[in-house]
Amino acid sequence: MKNLQKNILFILLVSIIAFGCNEEEFLDEAPITELSTKSFFESSNQFEQAVNSAYSNLRGLAGSGGSGYIGYYGGIYWSLSEMRSDNSTFQFNGTDRSGHGWWFMDQFIMTSENQLVGNAWNRSYDGIGKCNAVLHFSAEKEYENKNRYEAEAKFLRALYYSYLVRYFGDVPLVTKKVETVNEAFEGNERTSKDQVYEQIISDLNEAKNDLPQSYSGEDQGRATEGAARTLLAKVFMWRGQYGDAASELEEVVNSGQYSLLDEYASVFDINNENHEEIVFSVQYIEGPYGLGSVFPYRFLPWNSETQYLPHKQNIARTGMNIPTEDLLNAFEEGDERKSMIDTSYIDPSRAVYHDSIVPFTRKFMHPGHAERLITGANFPIFRYPHVLLMLAECYAREGGGDPVPLVNDVRDRAGLDLLSNVTLDDILHERRVEFHCEADRWDVLVRTGRAKEVMAAHGEKQRQRPNVRDQAYTNIKLLYPIPGSVLELDPSIEQNPEYQ
Repeated sequence: MKNLQKNILFILLVSIIAFGCNEEEFLDEAPITELSTKSFFESSNQFEQAVNSAYSNLRGLAGSGGSGYIGYYGGIYWSLSEMRSDNSTFQFNGTDRSGHGWWFMDQFIMTSENQLVGNAWNRSYDGIGKCNAVLHFSAEKEYENKNRYEAEAKFLRALYYSYLVRYFGDVPLVTKKVETVNEAFEGNERTSKDQVYEQIISDLNEAKNDLPQSYSGEDQGRATEGAARTLLAKVFMWRGQYGDAASELEEVVNSGQYSLLDEYASVFDINNENHEEIVFSVQYIEGPYGLGSVFPYRFLPWNSETQYLPHKQNIARTGMNIPTEDLLNAFEEGDERKSMIDTSYIDPSRAVYHDSIVPFTRKFMHPGHAERLITGANFPIFRYPHVLLMLAECYAREGGGDPVPLVNDVRDRAGLDLLSNVTLDDILHERRVEFHCEADRWDVLVRTGRAKEVMAAHGEKQRQRPNVRDQAYTNIKLLYPIPGSVLELDPSIEQNPEYQ
């Protein structure tokens, strides 16, 4: 009965509520023969499992495989934060057009019915609901690692909200476990993005003090103090608080926990993923656990078959996050980072580069994975170069330090000449090529006020490609539409003006 109530509420509220509803008095009685929320949240191990469940939503958002709605349309972060930009695009697929959701998003012709925004909203609020449940049941309990698990839940809630507010603007702010249907709808109203940011900042300021600097063994990949401070700095930068951001980033640098690897390609070595450059990444496991990723299949040309994979390529919803000609032309001569873009695949009828080439990123390859569509490639959210280049930008904008050595550290690893002085344009260029095909470019363009100008110019070139619509890129929108399913279920929520 409790599970049935939860599923119904999930549909009605699009994942705002997790772990059930007890509106009727008879539901207050805990089941005798099975676990419920009343009997589950008791031990440290049980709270750890609940926190692990809150992490699990990141897999679908970053790009899990599998079947069903979540598997088919996973990969929100690289879609909405990278493929939306001038860095990557799609390879047209006339054989299977089920990837049109990405195509329309890339061309700025998406609607509120696009599956990507529905998945972004649903999976994020489902994760937030899990975090709220952990914090609710933990409040009056004493158990081992309590402070850490609460800090992880606050970090994850802040992370989910940080994407929601960047993608949609004002969004419902839910910070408590919802107990009734009426209570859920009462809280299901859009809150100003400034208030959402204040909640994010509060969560991260609390989390950073109780998260460890590092983990070992199976705990690698969990949120750390450095991850919380880096996310907090990113939020401060979105709010124009560059001095506050610099203070957080300096703490990360001075912690001594992170450093650049010697070679750029080694950052993406499948055999050494949780290395000293990773500040936070979404973890995947190869094998029959339902925890794998599908990045090589998503990012390879859809008609490449077994040319680059140990198994046959999947035709549907692939050929995504394809590097653009703009991106390839942005690299300086001798930049070793360009070697992570393969330009060997020839397809003149669907070319993206040089009239005959469909490039693809090699960052997420997993040679030799045993089962088709299930790889173990992780997805980085923050790498140490994020910290260095964000701090460099803060110094360039407001002073307090020298941005030159920070930028040169990144350039030196890429095999480039060092700079004697650094401009904001230099820093943004380094971010573009350093994090290409990850999930960075679009967010930077929007934050710095350059998105419309850059994408209008990019669109003029893209419209010359076959199978790119004439109206593509003619209306550059900075936010995404509130999902149509959300508006249908609760008409009191207003659509973003760009989509009305």
